[in-house]
Amino acid sequence: MDKARTYTFRPVAACDMCLSKDFGLLGLRLNQQQGKNPKAVPGVAVSVKQCRNCTLIFADPQPVPHSIEDHYGMPPEEYWTHQPFEWTPDYYRHEIAAAKRLLPFQKGMRALDVGVGQGKGMHSLVHAGFEAWGIEPSKAFYDRATQTFDASRIQNKTMEEADFPAGYFDFVMFSAVLEHLFSPSESLRRAVSWIKPGGIIQAEVPASNYLITKLLNRFFALRGTNYVGHISPMHPPFHLYEFGLKSFEENARINGYEVAEFRLKVADTPIIPRPIRPFLDWWMRRSESGMQLHVYLRKPAV
Repeated sequence: MDKARTYTFRPVAACDMCLSKDFGLLGLRLNQQQGKNPKAVPGVAVSVKQCRNCTLIFADPQPVPHSIEDHYGMPPEEYWTHQPFEWTPDYYRHEIAAAKRLLPFQKGMRALDVGVGQGKGMHSLVHAGFEAWGIEPSKAFYDRATQTFDASRIQNKTMEEADFPAGYFDFVMFSAVLEHLFSPSESLRRAVSWIKPGGIIQAEVPASNYLITKLLNRFFALRGTNYVGHISPMHPPFHLYEFGLKSFEENARINGYEVAEFRLKVADTPIIPRPIRPFLDWWMRRSESGMQLHVYLRKPAV
């Protein structure tokens, strides 16, 4: 059973990515796994809304834990229950290769991995020829990462607390991290300040147009409930946001970057019966409704 967590619930005045105040209500999300019949599951629910301007999905009010350790103060084995711990050269290979192409890359460029976690991203950056630094707010995850990497290269701080010189990095990587941060826009603003002109920020985030979530929402509606499958603000993996490409296009004007490249990844859908997966994968590619959005953001050259 999950440990008890204490939250402060903050009303959302404006969309974090585009500052619009025009929201639409999608439904409710419980503070735990909902199963097939959320009405029968005891718990606390928050409203899930979507920005009508940029398609960002978020909770309103936003549940803010009293401590970051309320969410991530657990052994890595408990958090990453479905992911291997062993690093392989393929880990994030394509994403880092795309960033190297966009830079263009020179050996020894500096890179920052935001949310070091198990340390596999830093392994991949070093393997690709970068000098790697990291940020990891969870003490348990930080302790694990510093068994492999020099502790002076990793700050055990939140994104809001971390500090680096302006223009220090060539590349900043948010590998499945931006959706966990309380203010993605503020985190991107800080990242832009830390990279050189022409530098690249890469982010992999849950897509707000994901077909499987829409099908799940329809299933809940047919059962006569107003629950939805979007985000998980009060239970693992603690996703606070889902993004559309327009979320970044609008935010680019606020934080001074440009969208250099993007792609949508279908990703695996284990909850879907195997015989119909090929059709759904085809449709998600055709309709751009895959699970993950990968964006590459460039700080304009001077």
